[in-house]
Amino acid sequence: MPDFSGRVVKNGQYQLVKLLGSGSYGVVYGTLDLHMRAQSSLSKTSSRLAIKVLRKADLSSSAAQRVRREVAAHRQMSDHPNVVRMHEAFEDKDFVYIVLDYCPGGDLFGKIVDEKLYFMKDEIAKSVFLQLLGAVEACHRRGVYHRDLKSENVLTSKDGTEVFLTDFGLATGTKTSHTFGCGSSCYMSPECIGRETAFRTYSNAPNDVWALGIILLNMITSRSPWAKASTNDACFSEFLLNEDYLREMLPISEGANAIFRQIFRWDPRERITIPALRTAILELDTFFMSTEELARASEPARMVAEYGGVVVQPIGAAAAKAERRGRAPAKVAVPPPPRTPAVQVNDNLATPPTTSAHQFVGGDLSEDSERSSASDSSSSSAASSGPVTPSTIAQDLELEVTELDITDASHSRSRWRRMFGKSGTRNFRFISAKVVA
Repeated sequence: MPDFSGRVVKNGQYQLVKLLGSGSYGVVYGTLDLHMRAQSSLSKTSSRLAIKVLRKADLSSSAAQRVRREVAAHRQMSDHPNVVRMHEAFEDKDFVYIVLDYCPGGDLFGKIVDEKLYFMKDEIAKSVFLQLLGAVEACHRRGVYHRDLKSENVLTSKDGTEVFLTDFGLATGTKTSHTFGCGSSCYMSPECIGRETAFRTYSNAPNDVWALGIILLNMITSRSPWAKASTNDACFSEFLLNEDYLREMLPISEGANAIFRQIFRWDPRERITIPALRTAILELDTFFMSTEELARASEPARMVAEYGGVVVQPIGAAAAKAERRGRAPAKVAVPPPPRTPAVQVNDNLATPPTTSAHQFVGGDLSEDSERSSASDSSSSSAASSGPVTPSTIAQDLELEVTELDITDASHSRSRWRRMFGKSGTRNFRFISAKVVA
């Protein structure tokens, strides 16, 4: 991808100033709207935008369809206060440009992992999550199902108190889906993964609710509960068998644990709805364990609390055990997880040719007629030893669909039996398919 810094596009309207980030198929630049800046008497910040640039030659037919869906869905939701505003999309011979509002705070992932902004802060955690909940509910009311909800697809204000949903590349306008492995692994519901639900068509709204639950757990603990919602993941299997598993591993309150049990229901028909989830969040007194509860908590829960900056003084059996060891309970220092691999920007390449730009037409939001199955490359590490830092395992996926090409260049044993029949857990063996990201 050439370096666009300083370049002016669309007949002199937009100047791309600084590279903000990159993803699998394109780059995002901080941008000035030169027309707005010249005509407006407002401050300079009023002309600050962001432009996502995608090179057509890099887009397979399925990736091209993602771009069309992204433009169509984002345009439909752009008027919501907690959705990043999309101003326009245009293209020239070689590139597609999507013009968006600039969000100075970066993404929610950074606020969670780097700043731990919401840990032990009920008021801001509630406010931010309810904003996100409102954005997703508005999408569903308008027939848009995101299918790739994750902290990296939520942008924030500078102080992290406001959030804005973005990246509608996997969105669909159908209530049900037969596309599997859609999204990032640790955010996928069991039915979206599909291998343990016989690849049955599933409802998109409960699938989005599952991902919202993972985001909420990320926000209040800076951890993810499992690598993948599959029975060959040790953490997820333990969660299915033990109602208190999350509370034993993470410093969350009993009320928060009860909410997560309603979110992470195996059967999507039994999963909590967004209106009910909003009510439960509003009525919750706290997401977090009290100081007294932390002192009596399990060592894993105390370690997560200490990772978040809380000084925990264990009492009772925990203190005695630590004293016998001759040292305090161990702290955990989890390094920041890797981001999505960046697109290389080559400033030695020639300046992109000046070509005429025209409006980019988005596609519809219907799902491909053929059943598609995708699984992320992280599945080779399906088992996990404990709650993991957000996105340590997950990677972005390419959705394998075929239409629309824009390129111009070409618990107990009885519990298991109730859920899965008489087969014991030893007989379950699931092999993941590799997908090109």
